[in-house]
Amino acid sequence: MISIGLILQDRYEIIAELGKGGMSTVYLAKDKMLGSYWAVKKVVNDGGKDIKAFKKEVELLSGLNHADIPRIVDKIEYNGSFYVVMDFVDGASLGKKVLAEGPQSEKDVVEWAKMLCDVLEYLHTVKSNPIVYCDLKPDNIMLTKAGRTKLIDFGIAKECVHGQAYTGEAVGTKGYAAPEQYSGASNILDERTDIYSFGASLSYILTGILPSKPPNGVKSVREFNPKLSEGIDFIISKCTKDNPEERYRNFKEVHTDLNDINELTSSYRRKMRNRLVSFYISAAVCLLCLIPMMTGYSGEQAQKADSYQYYYQQAAAALQKEDYEAAAQNYIMSIEYRPELTETYLLYFNSMLPRENDDNYITLTKNAIDIMRNSYIDNRNSKIYKNTEIAYQVMKKCVEVNDSSYAGYALDYIELLKENKYKSDELKYFEILALNCSSNLATQDFDQIQQALTELEEYTDNAVISADDKLGNYYTIMNLYSEYPIYLTDSYEKIYRLGVKSKDIIDGSIESDELTFSSIIPMYELIASALYNSGIIEKNTDNKFEKYTLSLEWYGYLNDLNDNLSEVLWLKKANAYRNLYNLSNDISYLEQSVEEFESITNAYSASFLGQVYLSMSYLDFELAKDVSRQNYSKAIESYEKAEQMKESDKSLSAAELSQFGSLKQAYVNAGLMEG
Repeated sequence: MISIGLILQDRYEIIAELGKGGMSTVYLAKDKMLGSYWAVKKVVNDGGKDIKAFKKEVELLSGLNHADIPRIVDKIEYNGSFYVVMDFVDGASLGKKVLAEGPQSEKDVVEWAKMLCDVLEYLHTVKSNPIVYCDLKPDNIMLTKAGRTKLIDFGIAKECVHGQAYTGEAVGTKGYAAPEQYSGASNILDERTDIYSFGASLSYILTGILPSKPPNGVKSVREFNPKLSEGIDFIISKCTKDNPEERYRNFKEVHTDLNDINELTSSYRRKMRNRLVSFYISAAVCLLCLIPMMTGYSGEQAQKADSYQYYYQQAAAALQKEDYEAAAQNYIMSIEYRPELTETYLLYFNSMLPRENDDNYITLTKNAIDIMRNSYIDNRNSKIYKNTEIAYQVMKKCVEVNDSSYAGYALDYIELLKENKYKSDELKYFEILALNCSSNLATQDFDQIQQALTELEEYTDNAVISADDKLGNYYTIMNLYSEYPIYLTDSYEKIYRLGVKSKDIIDGSIESDELTFSSIIPMYELIASALYNSGIIEKNTDNKFEKYTLSLEWYGYLNDLNDNLSEVLWLKKANAYRNLYNLSNDISYLEQSVEEFESITNAYSASFLGQVYLSMSYLDFELAKDVSRQNYSKAIESYEKAEQMKESDKSLSAAELSQFGSLKQAYVNAGLMEG
């Protein structure tokens, strides 16, 4: 066991043990350079099979790049042990969540399942042979505080050749493992092996009942809870067929059925079986009706034009009221009547994009991209199949979200644009960014990324393009700087500089009906957060003061836009005031900090960190004002509330517990608590 407080490579300070596995120990580490937290996985180099398996896992993860798979950012050898620094997943496993809370709601489980489909489809297609995870179970699925699912522990994942039997030891967990994984079985592992475990995992999360070993190890979930839908029961049943041939073939098929879950009823399936008969009858009727229909063709076209105009105007009215959901629905109706008009699709796409940088911002953006891809650009039956103008706009959003799968879509659209000789001077910069974003972290060329971002910014500064296009380019550049602050030079400073240029454009165009840029609030939030992060890592006191002050200035702009800050962003705002007090000893900053933390704990009653920081600010305030140290009632009351929250919430992260430890020590130092 390594000592808490050990610092690896003069950077990663070990602050807590997170857990132990068969061959490794995982610790929480604080990045002294950035103030961020990482998970550090350690394995003793004994030359045995454990270290070989560990190195194999590291090699596998280093070749992956997906938002829901932890990234490896550093590898260290120290005192005869290997350490890997990777993303810290702040959350709890779905296994622990079920144990603590019981079966989860179908609505939540379906959303988590869709996310898992995306990451497992990525694993199965990222290489020529599928990477089979082999041990999918609720304990290996983390749910972050932002509501994302992430896969952890790739210790037995392996690249499998179709039709070739795996010759090693039996792998997997009893109940969740597919029939072919057990000793003495076929041991032919492929995508369908993970699909079985996926279905078994959903069964447990929905019912709290552990699945049994095959055959027939996973029973109908409606036996345990009749309120569950026929759709989810059908999906789980198909996933967990003993015969792999009877399961879904891939996770795209699973995802499709999850999207259509309300249609997967017994009556719907009977309806599908009868469809062929109905088709022939309908075809005959249509032939009989063809002649009178032709007579009314011109009148029907006029009616379609009128209907298109009506719904188009309804959409515009909804946009004026900032009712983007209604606008999107009306654009869909417009498209029904005039499916050949490119402009309507672009307006529909823009109406679907999120306006606030909440926890679901990336998910909602991806959803909008997926709708445009699956329903229109990549759909051979669509009137705008492979439309270059729409592909171009969707491509830029694919780069913005910085996800390997979506960067792959961007590259496909860039190829389409090049084949059709689409004229755009900025296309070459997006191609470089997409190529790198589609690669894993270990192989990304950050010098190339930096150069492309610089040149794209210079192009955008000087090009004669619309305000929307300028803002879209600036925001994409900001997002990539924000994603890679360690690897790119002066990232936070460049985000701020781009923010100033963007605000000038927005202020000059805000009254214009032509400005449809949807990400003003997310952009301002990113800038405010970047300035705060810059203040954290800045060493010069005067510069720190300036960064925090600028951060609060941008929070002021967000206040002007009536932005409802997320808990994380609001905590940064309140801490910016508190840090200014620590730098200046100006008690007015501390008073503002207290006011902000009080508002946070009122708005987010379950905010543990909000309560911890409020308690710390009360203590600082009362120490500063009450020289006799006799009246600390608010501070003590707030501390006791934070302590109660700590005792009652067993899902708190190591980072949160570490903050409480600092709070307790401050109260001990003030003589208000015993050590």
